[in-house]
Amino acid sequence: MRELNIVDEHGQARIRIGAPLPDPKGLKRAVTAYGIQFMDSSGKEVGGLGMLEPVGINGLCFDSDEGYEAMCIGLIKGQPNITFRQDWKERIVLGVDKGVASIVINDAQEKPQLRLEVDKDGKTRVVGANGERLSQ
Repeated sequence: MRELNIVDEHGQARIRIGAPLPDPKGLKRAVTAYGIQFMDSSGKEVGGLGMLEPVGINGLCFDSDEGYEAMCIGLIKGQPNITFRQDWKERIVLGVDKGVASIVINDAQEKPQLRLEVDKDGKTRVVGANGERLSQ
């Protein structure tokens, strides 16, 4: 592992640049990450800027106290995406995929309740919880 640690006045690493990055304390990454980790005063990861080449994700994320990525901004396979999570579940997703800009709002069980879309030609679509189209 190759890394550079920036430590605070107490000797605790607070910023780590790694190629690859080590797994956060108590967690195992699904894929190898390269980038920057941000840690709190106890050494727990609280966010990072990572490149996960095997799955095509480049992003900046900030973690919840429970250890999941609560807010991420990045590119997923080259497409822009912003995701907000609560209790480990995706609640709001904003993105552009194949020319369609969308906002999806999910309930606490990650079931979509509202989807707003605008395609590259300006055609709009609003879909409600039961799949009904709410507008033209």
